Amino acid sequence: MELWQLYQNTVFLMPKTPSRRLAFAIVTAHNPRGKALGEEANHYRDQRLEAELLGAGFHPLPLWGCSPDLKHREKSWAVVMAKTRAVELGLRLEQNAIYWVEQDRLYLVPCLLTEDECCLGRFSERLFDAELGGPGGF
Repeated sequence: MELWQLYQNTVFLMPKTPSRRLAFAIVTAHNPRGKALGEEANHYRDQRLEAELLGAGFHPLPLWGCSPDLKHREKSWAVVMAKTRAVELGLRLEQNAIYWVEQDRLYLVPCLLTEDECCLGRFSERLFDAELGGPGGF
């Protein structure tokens, strides 16, 4: 299956959900260009991203983008920032795409890839409680 299709099937584990009124990006530093890195390299990249976001005055919330069976997980951050800035961040992190959430709608937004942005439906329907592993929602 192509990466773009895999990204469209992503679900999210999130210990604390942001308000539905907020528009926010979901960004990761893991696996640049869709190439799997080791756990240590991904952890280092994630720590640098978190420090950068905090240093810039953002208040990122941790979450994990996962395969539907929850076997593959990538640490990510929900960040309230302008969509254009989030895409620029994704490009700098060498990410194929980011996610954008607005009014409970989840969008897959290309960064390095050339596909068209697409709406994936309700974010709350793809959100699972990080503690329980079951459907969470708002």
